[in-house]
Amino acid sequence: MTDAEKKQMLAVARAVEFLFSENCALKAVLLSHGVSQRVWEPECAELVTEPEIAQKTRAKWQALYDYIERSPDLSGALKSLLQAIPKTGKVH
Repeated sequence: MTDAEKKQMLAVARAVEFLFSENCALKAVLLSHGVSQRVWEPECAELVTEPEIAQKTRAKWQALYDYIERSPDLSGALKSLLQAIPKTGKVH
């Protein structure tokens, strides 16, 4: 793996870490507002598997999946992945 690819892989890991932290923060907010985990977990699971939402989500990411599977260039595939990851906050 080249230095550039290592940097890209680290950027992916940092983005995933940020999204994980953001998810944990959202769960903490729900709990701090008295929303029982037994209430929001099933609702989230239902939303994720709701056919219309699942179809829209898949459509948004399918082109990226196809590109990564076809790409002989790891660096280009990583760059495309990084561009697709939502940037909702600063990733350290």
